[in-house]
Amino acid sequence: MNRLSWLQKLYWSHLGKPVTERYLFRYLVRHEVSSILEVGVGNCRRMRRIAKLVQTPEGTGAIRYIGTDEFEAANDDLPHLSLKQAHQVAGSLHFKASLIPGDPMSALPRVAHKMGASDLIIINGHVDPEQPEISQIASWFNRLAHADSMVFACTRIGEELRQIDTQRFELPLSRAA
Repeated sequence: MNRLSWLQKLYWSHLGKPVTERYLFRYLVRHEVSSILEVGVGNCRRMRRIAKLVQTPEGTGAIRYIGTDEFEAANDDLPHLSLKQAHQVAGSLHFKASLIPGDPMSALPRVAHKMGASDLIIINGHVDPEQPEISQIASWFNRLAHADSMVFACTRIGEELRQIDTQRFELPLSRAA
């Protein structure tokens, strides 16, 4: 992926839109990431923004991107792409993509058992960032994240993404992939 100029970093860190994702933008312009898990892909707009900002460690090939969503089966009146369209978008962004259809509680066990931990996890809805341990998804954190993972989440779809304190969970030290 391309390296960002200082002006681009400044823009995305302080002026990037949507404002609800600004903490995510700040993280992406300052840290290298080789694997991403996004729960709630929706219309792939966030995926496109991530592709602009993500910086990979030296020697890393394509970024491993895992996305879960209900895709065309969603009935929440929000825009969703079909599974095929989402694969096309991920391919055009040069991600090594694995897209898993289903609601979070049915898709995350498949991700945890088949894909392993990711460096960056974005959970769109379903988790209260202030009390992540009370969500159903929290039981999967030790399989989805490692000690160096960064997790962003929001309680309801479309709300501001906030960093989750992963110190609350006993996460493995190594990166399982």
